[in-house]
Amino acid sequence: HLSAGEIVAQVLFFARELRADPWTAAGLPGSAPIDHITNIVLMGMGEPLHNYDNVLQALRILNSADGFNLGARHMTVSTVGLVPAIRKLSQEPLQVNLAISLHAPTNELRGQTMPVNRKYPLQELLTACQDYIAGTKRQVTFEYVLLSGVNDTAGYAHQLGELLAPLKQYAHVNCIPVNATSASYKAPGPEAIRAFRDILFEHGVSNSVRAERGDDIAAACGQLRTRFEKKRQA
Repeated sequence: HLSAGEIVAQVLFFARELRADPWTAAGLPGSAPIDHITNIVLMGMGEPLHNYDNVLQALRILNSADGFNLGARHMTVSTVGLVPAIRKLSQEPLQVNLAISLHAPTNELRGQTMPVNRKYPLQELLTACQDYIAGTKRQVTFEYVLLSGVNDTAGYAHQLGELLAPLKQYAHVNCIPVNATSASYKAPGPEAIRAFRDILFEHGVSNSVRAERGDDIAAACGQLRTRFEKKRQA
């Protein structure tokens, strides 16, 4: 696990990089260069809530006026669904945003790709999310990687809508077309994505599509590991 200092150091490193070389979003001509960090998301290759104490200490430092002075609403913790830690997080004075890596609306489908579902099945996870919402009055984001022919059907969209509808305005689905890797998974086309989203809207579930960045240099989510595996096998 990273220490709190190591987590903060990553943020400070990129803050200095942005000041020295502001970033301009590709495909958005005329957009102003970004020269400072506006949001932080703790996710990726590792489970933040398995490193609870260090993660929270880092967030406190980043939030502090004597530290990085970034507002709690600009910091997000992502989790695969560690129920006890979600409940613990809901009691924290520092109320950061919560994102759940969901990716499937049924226990059977989710269990095929996320072993954590065997320990904390969907209903238990959703109950923890309801407790989190009750304690914080904050919206929960549900990450949903769209895999063509796997979890993107109309049937699954309806099941997802039914699963999250009880959370009402406190649930938001982030639809994420899978990035190209050596795996057999492929992203659905624009029409399939639009149809999936429309069904969620029918159930009253707000949603959006994540704009992926970094795939042009094989640095988008999941692609760094693919590059490492290819290098190791060579």
